[in-house]
Amino acid sequence: MARSHVYIVGAGFSKHAGLPLQSEFTKALLEPRANECHPMRPLADYLGKFVHDAFDHKKDANAKFWPSLEDVFTNIDLAANTGHHLGHEHAPSDLRKTRRVLLARMIRMLDERFAKAESAKDADWRRLDRFFQKLNTKDSGFISINWDTVIERKVAGLAETHSIDYRCGALPAVFPSKGNVVAGHQPPDGKATIPIVKIHGSVNWLYCDNCRQLYWFPMKDGLSISMQLITGNEADSLNLHDVSGCAKWRCSNCTDVPLTTRIATFSYLKALDFPMFERSWLSAERLLRQAKKWIFIGYSLPAADYEFKHLLKRIQLSMSPPPEFVVITGGPKSATESVYRNYHGFFGRGIRKQENFFRNGLTAKAIAAAQE
Repeated sequence: MARSHVYIVGAGFSKHAGLPLQSEFTKALLEPRANECHPMRPLADYLGKFVHDAFDHKKDANAKFWPSLEDVFTNIDLAANTGHHLGHEHAPSDLRKTRRVLLARMIRMLDERFAKAESAKDADWRRLDRFFQKLNTKDSGFISINWDTVIERKVAGLAETHSIDYRCGALPAVFPSKGNVVAGHQPPDGKATIPIVKIHGSVNWLYCDNCRQLYWFPMKDGLSISMQLITGNEADSLNLHDVSGCAKWRCSNCTDVPLTTRIATFSYLKALDFPMFERSWLSAERLLRQAKKWIFIGYSLPAADYEFKHLLKRIQLSMSPPPEFVVITGGPKSATESVYRNYHGFFGRGIRKQENFFRNGLTAKAIAAAQE
């Protein structure tokens, strides 16, 4: 079913739900350092040691002294993916472990931040609620640049019951109370679906490297998914207290194969050559091509996303008539001016400051323009 409105959302959209912007990720990742009893403290300490070894900062260095996460992931990926060391202490297998520790901590951090914001329900949270309450779910689809599950959680809270369609072959699944083989299930027939295309993956996905089946899990299961990335032996070496859930879950088809994750990280060398990403990008193209209006929320159109920008430009120039645009951003004036220059430079006169560019976030006026 074609959708006339497609929402392209970035980190600024999820910030309404308490999640950090990319520039704030490092600080959020290191929050367990302030609490000796935090279950993720060993992961934060391990990452501090890696940054000490590879980038010459103190093990307890403040986040402001860390290299960018793009630099961290890119250096890990360029070495590990080609079978090389990164310094004499970090062999490819160690680097892959470091990458998984980073992802495990990120998944848990996003879950923690959402729970905290849900409890506080501040003004940004209420604006996001208002956006979803007014959303025409039958005529809308989402393309998310993020890994988080803010859209899914908000959709689950709507009065009508909806099912999620990631449009990449992902099978809904649950973690069983007994055993370690996940149970896949199909949503009831006739249940309305909302397309949510995640072109960089999602924190609630797990993947079988043998049969290539992708599963998605309820958003409340973030802890189980994060611990799936750490093996029992690694948990022992990291001094994690509970190793029972580490690398526990198995594919329903290949019951001896541990499930893993597939997320395109902040690396400049994004690994997108996996079946779920290929399908997601094709689905994103279909959504964009069929939509009359493209609404960008909390997405700055950065240069690093050159592949996605090329997809947008290619589709825009092939459509007749071209799509309508709405851009919703936020932050200080200097930041919103930079975002305006990005969009106006890329899409030209289709971006008009006084008509379809909104610099104060999800205001009532911006929501009305996006959903009309």
